[in-house]
Amino acid sequence: MAIEAHIADIITNNKEGIFGKWDFISHQVIASPFKPIDYMDKMDIFGYRNIEGFDTISKYLLIEIKRDSANKEAINQVMKYVDWINQEYSHGDYSMIEAFLVAYDFPEEVIKEKENICKRNYIKGRRPTESAEWRNVRLIKYKYDNNTSRLVFEEI
Repeated sequence: MAIEAHIADIITNNKEGIFGKWDFISHQVIASPFKPIDYMDKMDIFGYRNIEGFDTISKYLLIEIKRDSANKEAINQVMKYVDWINQEYSHGDYSMIEAFLVAYDFPEEVIKEKENICKRNYIKGRRPTESAEWRNVRLIKYKYDNNTSRLVFEEI
């Protein structure tokens, strides 16, 4: 929860950095069809960015946080949420989604799993249509810096 709050603080205060600038963020956002609350899937952080000067959404944000080391299941969880955002919000346009998996460590098999499954093929445009591939999942390590008493984030 502390990591989630720190990331939310960074984004809320519009501090440019590894996660970028977002116009709206929320935490623990439901990412599954309606079912009893105990069984609902929830994204740790969800947000969006508007087209500058307009109230039109240009990008969606997903951040999933793991307290310790990430595992293959975490990669699958991120992709389940990416597909949910695609179906519910971006209407088939994966290019509108930026996803992050934040963890203390990423074993080599998790990095390989990301390369294998964190991609989606989709069609963009109307006429003429164009095939595209989405691969916008970023793996972010965190660590505590004793000198500054802050969390430090680093992309791997």
